[in-house]
Amino acid sequence: MNILIVDDKLENLYLLRVLLGSKGYDVTEATNGKEALERARETPPALIISDILMPVMDGFALCRAWKADARLASIPFIFYTATYTEPKDKEFALSLGADRFLVKPQEGSVLLGEVESALLAGELAGKQAGNRSNHVTATLPEEKTEVSEQDFYRQYNARLVNKLEDKLEEIAQKNRTLAAREQSLCEANARLEERVAQRTRELEAANEELEAFNYSVSHDLRAPLRRVEGFSQALREECTGQLSEQGQDHLQRIGRAVGHMSELIDGMLELSRLNHGELLREIVSLSAMAEAVSAKLREAEPAREVSIGIQSNIVVTGDRRLLGIILDNLLGNAWKFTANTAQARIEFGVTERDGKSVYYVADNGAGFDMAYAGKLFKAFQRLHFAQEFPGIGIGLASVARCIRRLGGRVWVESEPEKGATFYFTC
Repeated sequence: MNILIVDDKLENLYLLRVLLGSKGYDVTEATNGKEALERARETPPALIISDILMPVMDGFALCRAWKADARLASIPFIFYTATYTEPKDKEFALSLGADRFLVKPQEGSVLLGEVESALLAGELAGKQAGNRSNHVTATLPEEKTEVSEQDFYRQYNARLVNKLEDKLEEIAQKNRTLAAREQSLCEANARLEERVAQRTRELEAANEELEAFNYSVSHDLRAPLRRVEGFSQALREECTGQLSEQGQDHLQRIGRAVGHMSELIDGMLELSRLNHGELLREIVSLSAMAEAVSAKLREAEPAREVSIGIQSNIVVTGDRRLLGIILDNLLGNAWKFTANTAQARIEFGVTERDGKSVYYVADNGAGFDMAYAGKLFKAFQRLHFAQEFPGIGIGLASVARCIRRLGGRVWVESEPEKGATFYFTC
């Protein structure tokens, strides 16, 4: 027994095909009313199950054409819809001659029960029609109430307008919801922007206050330092013959401490200056800049034998002053920490990581334990004793600030006694 199913959604056709096939029914499929009529006129089915809202020809028009066709009119017609679900939709469907009007989704057992019931009713109606036609005494045929074309289109348009109005109201409600969400999002963004602006103002004020404090402390510390240095010098000059060896050692310690304090003050001021000044971006040859720094290092310590390899033609766009500070400190750092290394070697070059140029300064010097790498780029932090490698711990902090201002990042890889490689982007 063949059943024709009509629906423009393939998933609905699949579900009906599986359900009906499980009961042994043969199934023919169509995706619109026009296609269903063509298939039915070629091979009439035992029953048709049709959706309503479909392209080309919808279910209402299909049912009207179906019942107007003498070969198809007696075949049971079931509407199975999820769109037209109001009582007037059902009344209109039944007025067109439909045998059943079912709303999706239905339990499989319920739908199969309706199919069987419609098939039985169709068979019974067919037998009764056959018995009447076999009567010897002719009787007048029963009048069949049909929906006129004018009435069909009137009701059809009413059902369509009703659905359109429902759809428009649904769309309007969704638009109102979206507008409310958009308004809420705009308000949240405005609050967020205000908080960000406020945080930025607070941060700028805190930075200004910190810079002013650094300058004030540095300035105020210089005067007493100069006095300590002056009195120490006067004491050394006027009382040299009266001081014991230990006393002279104390004076030397005072002088070294004053010199160290002066370096710390200079470092604080230098870090403060790195946060200010306009960035002047231009094309800069890092190779040429590294060559100049290397020449300066060799000039300062001509007795040292250090192999310095500098990759040629490394050119970037950036602030010349900040890039100079970066290379001064990184190459100077490598020079310093290879002081106790035989066959010292320093390299400056460029590589690529994740599609981005990464510049590096590598050495085979003292190196350090990476467990302490977090301290490396903080001001006045040191990983080696000053007696072994002099310095105040300001160079790498300066490097980090410069690179941050250029919008890049800096990191390091190292092992004790195996050197270090500093990487940076800009």
